[in-house]
Amino acid sequence: MININPENYKSDNILSEEELIKKLEELRRNGKKIGLCSGSFDLLHPGHITHLTSAKKMCDILVVAVARDHFNSKKKGKNRPVYSHNIRAFMISKLRPVDFVILDDGTLDTLNLVKPDIYIKGIDYSSEKNPDIEQQKGIINNIGGKICYTKDEKLSTTDIIKYIKEEVE
Repeated sequence: MININPENYKSDNILSEEELIKKLEELRRNGKKIGLCSGSFDLLHPGHITHLTSAKKMCDILVVAVARDHFNSKKKGKNRPVYSHNIRAFMISKLRPVDFVILDDGTLDTLNLVKPDIYIKGIDYSSEKNPDIEQQKGIINNIGGKICYTKDEKLSTTDIIKYIKEEVE
């Protein structure tokens, strides 16, 4: 992981679980529709921006859950993530469509915490039939929310890293 001091990268809209729950309770009382996106968001790229921009159009308040390092490296492999979860959360927090950021230890826990009206995934997940997605759908159904998919072009950090390794001199 690239070593940068996370103390230099703070943002008021990166919230603890307790802070987020309190904010969301107030927003719900005011009739706001809560959306949730989750992911690693390692090496911020145009695909992240278009996905979050499209997601914001589906809700009033967009919460983004950024996967913590240990969760990320388990899924993505050796030497990932490139940036720590604190740095990734900072970058996402500064994007215009994003209202709040929370660090994520696992999507299922975050879904139960946030209880979004809309859980927003990328188009690449719309036909995916893996057990994780099925569990997520079950939780969303239980809390009375729905899953929606953005239609933006798929672009991934993994593909970008592969391209740099193979093609950039």
